[in-house]
Amino acid sequence: MDTNNANDAYARLMEHGFVVIPKALDASCCERALDAMEAFKRKHQAAVTPNADEFGHLYRVVNTHLAIDSLADAFVESRAALTVADRYFGRPTSLYTTLYYERGSEQGLHRDTPYFCTKPADQYLGMWLALDDVDADNGPLRVVPGSHRLPAIDVEALARELFPHQTEIPAISDVAFSRYQAEVQRLSDEHKLVAEDVHVRRGDVIIWHPSMFHGGAPHHAKERSRRSLVMHVTPRGMPVYQMDVFLQPSKPVPERASWRYYRHRDRSIARFDRIDFGHKYVMPVRRLRWPLF
Repeated sequence: MDTNNANDAYARLMEHGFVVIPKALDASCCERALDAMEAFKRKHQAAVTPNADEFGHLYRVVNTHLAIDSLADAFVESRAALTVADRYFGRPTSLYTTLYYERGSEQGLHRDTPYFCTKPADQYLGMWLALDDVDADNGPLRVVPGSHRLPAIDVEALARELFPHQTEIPAISDVAFSRYQAEVQRLSDEHKLVAEDVHVRRGDVIIWHPSMFHGGAPHHAKERSRRSLVMHVTPRGMPVYQMDVFLQPSKPVPERASWRYYRHRDRSIARFDRIDFGHKYVMPVRRLRWPLF
């Protein structure tokens, strides 16, 4: 991506809260990633079958890139998208975690910040790589342009409302998550912001701001896949916290991440030891490791 295009993409990200980077990943790299994923599924049927729907589509597999090098390659080779992310962070972008989907998430509108909380704030981006063409029938990403610039929500007041004893705020809370997202929805309605679906082609990457209100549109054509890799990216060493820190901005926390990194070509990737299938069961990476395809 040349300087002018990178500047334009960065400006759109900051103005609208998201930007589409067309053809961020070469078609051949997309095909390598998909071929490797199919080989992985054949080899590890016992692991993937419980997660698959009636059409064999996987849902919300966390950190598959740690077992399949071609998915890590997809991060490294999304050069145009990484140029924009590097500009946003002011330093090289590293890969924190991923989500792999073969069908639409159909998730309600939400912000990521309660579970991707950084200090300093907003040192996180979502990068959504399309591995299939995505249209109105197979579950496109849904965004609310401008929602990243809504007035600040008093999260400490929300915490006092939900958790009278501040020392008991949990890292994960469905109640607090839903209450916060409802407040974002209220503000979006008050400011007359309107959701829109984003249709993309294989190889396109959508980058969204940490405070972008987004979700998944309905996946109507269930037999069609909607394969995608959601990459959660930060600067190297940036710790990422959850609800207990998000609801207590003044809570003292370490300034460096507790996890280690490894180099994949010229980029850093956070090292974890498990792959999570739909938040229902986990398996160690070492049992699922698949060589470069």
